[in-house]
Amino acid sequence: MTDQNNQTSQLPNRLVTLRWLDTGTCPDETLASLVERYRNPYAEEMIKTVEGMTEPVSMTTFVHGNAIDVRVTSFHGLIDLDRDLYPILTNARATNEQVFSKAAFSLEDMGMDSGEKLFCLQEYIRFVQRTRALPGFYIGLSMHVVREIANLAYWKNYTLELRLDKHGNALVMAAHFLNLQDRDFVINIFGENDPELNPYPLLKEWLRFFRSIVQEVAEIWTIRIVVNESIAEKIGCLNDDDVVITNEEILPYLCP
Repeated sequence: MTDQNNQTSQLPNRLVTLRWLDTGTCPDETLASLVERYRNPYAEEMIKTVEGMTEPVSMTTFVHGNAIDVRVTSFHGLIDLDRDLYPILTNARATNEQVFSKAAFSLEDMGMDSGEKLFCLQEYIRFVQRTRALPGFYIGLSMHVVREIANLAYWKNYTLELRLDKHGNALVMAAHFLNLQDRDFVINIFGENDPELNPYPLLKEWLRFFRSIVQEVAEIWTIRIVVNESIAEKIGCLNDDDVVITNEEILPYLCP
């Protein structure tokens, strides 16, 4: 830590995020390996090797040379897309946005198959959750990301459900592929009894967004919207014809 403190005064007056990885290897080699993972995401051996390099020991941020803790949660961080459709992790602020992480692939890359893009996006999201989210918290996906997931699924003709589920005290939003194993996307997770946030107005907004996606593709493709019965009662869609109501709490996908 002595070398780190000596370098603090040399940092520019802007937000700089540093992550130390407990790898036992040279930091430069570790970062190079992480970049290579997303440039060459289908090399299984590389993925297995890198997965052992991404356990964080600590995360420190320097603002004007002062070290402070960083809190990245569902409400302070967001997985989004930049203008070139590169997946990024931002601080979810309308002003003074900071990018904490950026993938090395773009969903706009015409040289990649749509299924490959979905795989890369899923791997990036898992990487962010594993290395950036605090224990017990989930970093949510933006509506832009979810729209692109639906677009990519359309080009592969995958059967897709957009879901608002309940699992214990957790309210889970997800994009679920019925005929694919381990390819689902958890959009966000909220606590039903969170004293700081009433999740139901948010879930109602997301239902409206799901409906907009379904309506856009209605003439050429079918997406089902599935809503848990208790959620449907609270957001007023229990008797709506365009929503499938379920009372199952065993999720058809893995929930972090």
